Amino acid sequence: MHFFQKYIEDGFEIIELSNDAVCSKIVVNIGNSLYSLSHDNSEKLYFPYTFDTYKSNAKLAGNPFLHPWANRLEDDYILVENQTHTFPKEAQYLIYRDGNNLPMHGLLLKTDRWKTIDLYEEGNVCYHVAELIFDDEEWLSLFPFKHRIQMKHQLKNNELTIETIIINHDEKSMPISFGYHPYFLIDSQKREQYTVTVPANNLIETNDKMIPTGNILPKENSFDFRNHHVNLQNVSLDNGFQDLIFDSSNQAVFSLNDLQVIFDQHYLFAQIYAPHNAEKPYVCIEPMTATTNAINKNQCRLLNTNEKFSAVFSIVL
Repeated sequence: MHFFQKYIEDGFEIIELSNDAVCSKIVVNIGNSLYSLSHDNSEKLYFPYTFDTYKSNAKLAGNPFLHPWANRLEDDYILVENQTHTFPKEAQYLIYRDGNNLPMHGLLLKTDRWKTIDLYEEGNVCYHVAELIFDDEEWLSLFPFKHRIQMKHQLKNNELTIETIIINHDEKSMPISFGYHPYFLIDSQKREQYTVTVPANNLIETNDKMIPTGNILPKENSFDFRNHHVNLQNVSLDNGFQDLIFDSSNQAVFSLNDLQVIFDQHYLFAQIYAPHNAEKPYVCIEPMTATTNAINKNQCRLLNTNEKFSAVFSIVL
């Protein structure tokens, strides 16, 4: 049987989707983030914070939603209809930044503006749907496209599927450049026990600020991939990959040992983050709809007025 629960914990709305083996937990009013995913009581996600601490700090954990851009921008602007749209200084406090002070991971990482709109359970499936209306004036001063987002977490057996739907309500075409950043927990003292599978032909070359140069390289030129597998014992990854390899079901199957992360055909890029650092005990397999900084290179899919876009990825335990 599959069940949902909805309750308040420490002042935050929590959704649980569970069955006899798997339990997933979402904190709706901190970015609608999946923060726990366990199989037979073994936790698979890195989330070492209380909700109050996570809400107020600059750290990321769980599975944050990266929107309206994933990863970095090259500076404090985006291109809108081929014109430079500079971020106004009074709204820049909303921007999460990397170590080089570049805008990173969009505007919604820890927002409290998600609202639950549907919960469902029956014998072999349960799901939760939340919605966010992107019409706040400060958000629009940074990303001037009115739109609606729906996020559906669905649990069926040992597979958690996350579907993201974007509906453009603006009068101009909107660039699609979102992604997710799941932090999968590992034992950092036993990296030799972990292998990552990356079904992609090419690695995206970046400059010293992690912005793509425009060059792509076979991934074997940079890492010791064997049939798309690489062992993490002596490897540190923070790299984008493209030219994904999709199977006959139009799925690209990434993995961390037995855990699988499956992209549908709308996630054409992946970022793999596996720092070789004992204080960072995680591996991130990140589905992305566009490359880093794609908005500023006119490399995003454009969504017309009232058009809908959907992308799906799954975590299989």
